Amino acid sequence: MSSDFDYLTQGIKEVENLNKHRVFVGSLLATGNRTVEYNQMIAEVQNNGAVIHPVTRQWLTIPMPVAGKRTAREINGLFWHVAKSGQKTLAKVENGKLVVYFLLTKEVKLPARPFIDVTASKNVNKIANMVANGVVDIYMHKTTAGQIFDKIGKFLSIEMKREMVATNEPMNAKITQNNKGFNNPLLDTGALQRSITWVVI
Repeated sequence: MSSDFDYLTQGIKEVENLNKHRVFVGSLLATGNRTVEYNQMIAEVQNNGAVIHPVTRQWLTIPMPVAGKRTAREINGLFWHVAKSGQKTLAKVENGKLVVYFLLTKEVKLPARPFIDVTASKNVNKIANMVANGVVDIYMHKTTAGQIFDKIGKFLSIEMKREMVATNEPMNAKITQNNKGFNNPLLDTGALQRSITWVVI
């Protein structure tokens, strides 16, 4: 009888811990030379979409494949050029031919790819069941609040990474596909996916 009472007392404390804390899942790790803040900015832009405008210059430069990873400043001999279509570019003459290195634009619209929101909405019922079953297990002295949070965090982290792999629409712009050689916006270098984990606060 006393052991049952002890289980109940401990169980009440653990359930109180469930109510005191929250588990957060998302881009929470630094990866390579990317800071946590940078990864979170990328995650927010990918999830919600964004419109990018030039900040310190008059134009945004969109690299063509020939530019590689170089910026316009790193390429000698570029000049302003307007194509027949009216598209403004930075180009140079190579072997007697005009080669366009960058397209110029006033804004770039990045579509939303809501991998965070979709992960949450797809799994809300599963998480509710995990919590409900976890509370029963707490009173049976089979688990703790911390273990439940870790179970939920690990589960959602895996599901979020799976959602990132599955999300390939909206597709990258054609020029982006040509530059990167593939079309999976949420994977890219893999740094964002590797930044996904959980924390209990």
